[in-house]
Amino acid sequence: MLRGATLIDGTGRAPVPDSTVVLAGDRILAAGRLREIPRGVTVIDVTGKFVIPGLWDLHTHATYFETTLAPLHVVHGVTGIREMWGMPETHDTRRRIESGEVLGPRMIIASAIVDGPGAIWPGADIVSTPEQARAAVRRAKDGGADFVKVYSFLSPECYTAIADEARRLRIPFAGHIPARVPVQNALAQHTHEHLYNLFTSTSDNADALYGQLNALPDDPADPNWWGRQSGRMERAALATHSERKARTLFAAMAKRGTWQSPTLFVERNMSRSPETIVNDPKALERLRYIPVDVRAQWQQIMSGRPPRTPEEVAELERFGDARMRLLKQMHDAGVGVVTGTDAGFAYVFPGFSLHDELALLVQAGLTEAEVLKAATIDAARCVGREHESGTVTPGKQADLVVLDANPLRDITNVSRVHAVVSRGRYLGPRDRTRLLKDIEEAAKEPVEAPLTPAGCLH
Repeated sequence: MLRGATLIDGTGRAPVPDSTVVLAGDRILAAGRLREIPRGVTVIDVTGKFVIPGLWDLHTHATYFETTLAPLHVVHGVTGIREMWGMPETHDTRRRIESGEVLGPRMIIASAIVDGPGAIWPGADIVSTPEQARAAVRRAKDGGADFVKVYSFLSPECYTAIADEARRLRIPFAGHIPARVPVQNALAQHTHEHLYNLFTSTSDNADALYGQLNALPDDPADPNWWGRQSGRMERAALATHSERKARTLFAAMAKRGTWQSPTLFVERNMSRSPETIVNDPKALERLRYIPVDVRAQWQQIMSGRPPRTPEEVAELERFGDARMRLLKQMHDAGVGVVTGTDAGFAYVFPGFSLHDELALLVQAGLTEAEVLKAATIDAARCVGREHESGTVTPGKQADLVVLDANPLRDITNVSRVHAVVSRGRYLGPRDRTRLLKDIEEAAKEPVEAPLTPAGCLH
């Protein structure tokens, strides 16, 4: 039993000072101001602290690093994640977490990436025809994926086939909106990641821009070149952005129940010049918790990227600011926004980066309460777990975070973690300190890893 904290239960009700939260195993029995305290329970005094629901990160990778990345989420209060590339190792890790062998978050797992010719990821499920696209959905379903992960190089025809087959098999699909697909044609996609394609889709010249994208020839020597070209077109489309088209699109997304996972931290981070990323004091401090082999992969990625000029950085920052303004408009129009980070991708640190993401969402104009909602009950609702996660209420799973300061006054207080309750297990200050030391030691050991976004280009 946790006693004495202010309870922010995630339902939208006013905070409850001097609250009591009673847990039994992996369930919450009671929460709020209790007149009678059950006999025989262990009481943990958290007077002066703040209790919130466990946090969700709905865009992660590489949690199969069981002694490092998996527990790193939990010690920072991230008790649920959505893994955006499902591998056999990912499913193995989930089974060990569920059995109690490994400390880690609850996991929703994607299929392998389903992409078109020109795909940049080794191991992606490449499809060139609608028939192949439908077969990929069936493979995902048969392989135990919770949803199908779609990606940037899919043709419009293959994308449509995936949407149709996913509907037929009753499995969600989520991920990137393919570069050649207008957002208006992707409303059936459960979540849209990274705010991609929004300015192209809301340009007064949208038809011409998508015509150009579809007309670009393949370049076997550099299959991703037109992927980069689409990014340049997206930034240029800012000049012809139509507020009217944006309002119409956001209304349609809200009506359909399409979710947006903006991943502001990784997008802002990758707008910086690589030497700035690798020399960032926060990154240098956090690297000690990353497996040594993954660390080397990340550093190799950054050394292979050309430096950005100050002018390029400024342009990308202006574009990032424009996307944050568009996100605020989207949210105000009723589109569901959830928290995701791309944790496991280069220099995106599990746990830490969710705290960074929450701060950026407040910078984008959402209130602290709205951001906390996005990371708890809305995230749980997005992945279909709202009946068991997302609030500190009786019957829900015992995933909680105890904070030293009020996150409704300053969202950065979410990083001031005092304790975490994961599956009913209380991890107090000493436990968290010990776990972080264990993670740091484990990160020094070489561990062979599958090649995933932990070690490839974004």
